[in-house]
Amino acid sequence: MHDAQENFLIEALKKVDALGDVAPAHVQDPMTMVLRQRAIQDDLMRWDDMRGRYVLTGTGRSRITARTRGPGAVVRFRRRDETPAPRRAGDGQP
Repeated sequence: MHDAQENFLIEALKKVDALGDVAPAHVQDPMTMVLRQRAIQDDLMRWDDMRGRYVLTGTGRSRITARTRGPGAVVRFRRRDETPAPRRAGDGQP
């Protein structure tokens, strides 16, 4: 359920970037109002007086791009004493 709500929010943020709001102005259903309010409270979008529409904040943009990236890989770092010494030419070792 949480993942579905997150997907709705990401799609709404993409619409803010394109249209200036989560939905066209004539759409006033409860879900639209909840998405708009959640995005404002989470500082994902804000009202811009100069443009007369909602704009994404840096947090909103990073939320969109973080969702499209693949999962990160966890890499284990080895300590120096765990790794074998590199072999060099002319060390006298066969």
